[in-house]
Amino acid sequence: ALAPRVARWLQAEARPLLAADLAHYCERAGQAVPALALSNAKRRWGSCAANGAIRINWRLIMAPDFVRRSVVAHEVAHLVHFDHSPAFHACLARIFEGSIEDANRWLKAHGRALHAPFG
Repeated sequence: ALAPRVARWLQAEARPLLAADLAHYCERAGQAVPALALSNAKRRWGSCAANGAIRINWRLIMAPDFVRRSVVAHEVAHLVHFDHSPAFHACLARIFEGSIEDANRWLKAHGRALHAPFG
């Protein structure tokens, strides 16, 4: 029964960290901070609903900070441009202070391993 307790603890640790990331990128994008929900998705790291609600996978708490923050910034950029247009990518590049390419490369190489400890 240790794994479920550790997962709950990680989720509790993830919530304020993700909320702070969300507030940071919303400020940079000039957007109001929307509702945040934690996700347990197997194939998505984040999502932005048409109503502006943002869901972020709690497992990103186990990723490097720049990776977690890139996902949050990506979803915030969807508040400005609800697509993957050049304008979306320009917005993302403006609000995210790191390398999106490096973060995406890390997720591609190591993202599946974030699911291993807790299924």
